[in-house]
Amino acid sequence: MADIVILAVPGMGVADEGFAEPLFAALREGLGDDWSRLHCDTVLCQVHLQTNIERTFEGMQKRDMDFLRARKFMLYGMAESAAQLGDIHQRGGNYEKAQQTIYNTLERAAKAASDSAPVVLLTHSVGCVTLSNYLWDAQKTSLGHGIWRDGGPRGVHKGSARDLFLRLKTLSHWYTLGATNPLWCAGMPRDQIQAVTSATRGYNFRWKNFYHPDDLFGWPLKPLSPSYNQAVYRDYEICPLSDWSASHWGPQLVSHNGYWRSQMVHQQLLEDLRALLKSHRGRRPAAPVRTAAAAAL
Repeated sequence: MADIVILAVPGMGVADEGFAEPLFAALREGLGDDWSRLHCDTVLCQVHLQTNIERTFEGMQKRDMDFLRARKFMLYGMAESAAQLGDIHQRGGNYEKAQQTIYNTLERAAKAASDSAPVVLLTHSVGCVTLSNYLWDAQKTSLGHGIWRDGGPRGVHKGSARDLFLRLKTLSHWYTLGATNPLWCAGMPRDQIQAVTSATRGYNFRWKNFYHPDDLFGWPLKPLSPSYNQAVYRDYEICPLSDWSASHWGPQLVSHNGYWRSQMVHQQLLEDLRALLKSHRGRRPAAPVRTAAAAAL
């Protein structure tokens, strides 16, 4: 069995199963033989929305429009979030479908590793908000929406090791990349902008946030509110604003998709994984476990 679970969640744009390959490749090279001790998987939460978004985009092209690539990029990001929030209380709605995808991926991870395996979560863009919603709901004792309503899905005993794993209570590190969280809560009073907890209610993980200074959608999170300041370990600026190559281009959309290739993200992740693997040295797996996403590298 694998020792550590790594889950990668994409952000805006068309769902691409290979989006995390640059990061997985860096881990394989940097960890050597320890790479076989990881269970890596991807969480494509918004695939069920793509048909509708593509239909809308194609229909809009009947009119003259400029900046089509940027328009499509933004359409995906805004439509995905709006579709979820629009039916949050509906059973079987888009909000619940996204959470069910996360839940199913965690179930696969529990079988490949164990119910006590540390989880390292990497989320990008609107995926940060989707996973934040999942964590927020999982941390509540009573809820009237999403998959955690009425105590959670049937078949898993509440308070069991499997239930705790599915609620991400074995989460060790959370990397948010180009997080869009401020775009959805900036209109609220500062004291009402609440982050998920990273150190109470049975949770104890280190939350690292990475942003590019020219990324129009990626933001630092600690200044957002006292709650975020407490929950987030650190905001990492992956490229100094004084860097001539960054300041030359100015605000852009391109930088939003560069996080999976960021050397800073790779370096931080390798350091954290080496420490985790060292602490789990006694639990070497009998055989390598690879998912389709990892084996494709």
